Order: sequence, then structure tokens, then C-alpha cells
Amino acid sequence: MKINLVVLVFACTAFSSSAANVVAPSILTSTEGQAGNSAPFGIGVISQRYQQVYEANLFSSIPAAGAIITGMAFRVDSGGNSFTSTLPDIQINLSTTSFGENPSSGNPGPFDNYLRREFADNVGWDDTIVYARGALTLSGTGGGAPNPFDVLINLTTPFTYNPANGNLLLDVRNYGGGTSTFFDGTFGSGDGMSRVMSIPYEFSPGLGVNSGQANYWDTLGLVTQFIYQPVPEPTSSVFCRVGLAVFLCFKIRQRTSSKGFLAKG
Repeated sequence: MKINLVVLVFACTAFSSSAANVVAPSILTSTEGQAGNSAPFGIGVISQRYQQVYEANLFSSIPAAGAIITGMAFRVDSGGNSFTSTLPDIQINLSTTSFGENPSSGNPGPFDNYLRREFADNVGWDDTIVYARGALTLSGTGGGAPNPFDVLINLTTPFTYNPANGNLLLDVRNYGGGTSTFFDGTFGSGDGMSRVMSIPYEFSPGLGVNSGQANYWDTLGLVTQFIYQPVPEPTSSVFCRVGLAVFLCFKIRQRTSSKGFLAKG
């Protein structure tokens, strides 16, 4: 009977532990994007605040109950090189935002649903530090087109995301700069991704990571693979818990009955 209990517990665990992934945008899962960029993971010796939005429709393959994001992966651009690098001081947040892809040109307007220039305006109610501030070691393989999604970032805190609640915002604070290589990206209106960022210049060093406002924006986005576990469907979770509870109650009663019978003997 111990084997039956183990099997039941394993079955319940399986409902919530099956790992999956989704690429944003999915059309570029096995196709090289038309752009490459080094921000925000290969910006040199300067600091930077970087926000990239992924519109909810890019996650149509995620179950209706949502996803628990445990990691994200990028890939080296076809024009980039294999690398291993440690970025000395970086923090990564995720949140659900109501703002989406920027227009193909022009300043994001205050009355549109585009990413705002003010970083704080874009951050959602569920803002979470998913990679705690500190050093981040990255490595990736070049030489292909496309290259594998092997520039992996394992989150220190998972993030629960449901596309029904809004778009996904990646918010990177790169305090210490660092170098890597060019990452694969997509550029153009209608791809469901955009970004705003601060780029400090020699004559305006205040426009770094601590700047409250972006001084650059466009429709480019890094092609991203999100690793996640599906949020368990309520029916499956309840079924497993009820089944396990019934099984345990049955075993307890069975053991109690057996002890009573032996005592009488």
C-alpha cells in the first residue's frame, strides 16, 4: 500500500511540475530575427535602465490558468560571437503592465497604450524582483543562424503571469555595465514587442540606471524564450488533494480497525 501512496503523491505533483517553454514571438522560434542588439546585457562600462514589453497575445500557448515563469533565455545573434561574461551588478524585475508596443516612429504619447517614457509608469501592480541584485554570469553559443536559446537566466524568484491580466514587462537595472555580445532581436511594428531605455552620454551621465525617464525608445525587442510551469488548474489540484485525503483517511481507519480486532483477540 505504500507504493500506492507514492504513486498518488507523484501523480498529484505531476500536475504542477511539468516544465514548458514559450518563445516570444513564436514565429521566430526557429528563425533568425531581423535585428541584433547588446542592450541591456552588453553595454560596456556604463549603467542603464531598460524596459521591454511583450504583448499578451505572444503567450497564447500558455494555459488559461497562467504560468509560473522560472527562467528566461536569449540567443546570440548571427552576427555575434560565443561568449562567457559576468555582469557585475544587475537586477531584473517582471510585472504585468497595461502598456504595449510602441508606434513605429515618434514619441510615445501620454494618451496611448504605448510604453511611457517614465519608467515608473510602466511598472505593474505585481512588480517582482525575479533576479536579485548582484553578479550575473552569462554564456552563449555563436556561429549559427539562429543560435540555440542558451543564454540562460534562472530566476531567483519565480513570477506568476497570466496573459488575461495584461502584457508582460521585463525591467532590467544594469548598475555595473559589462560586456557580452549581440543578442538576436526583432524590429518592426506589429511584432508585439518594444522597449524604452536610458542611455547615458558623456555630457549627461545622469541618464543611467537611476534615471527616472527614458531617453531612447523603439520597436526592437530581444527574442526571448520563457521557461515556465503551468499554474495547476483548480479542478486538477482539488481532485488530487481530495483523492489524497480520502486515501489517507481510508488507511487510518483501516489501521484503527485492525488494531481493534487484534486487541480483542
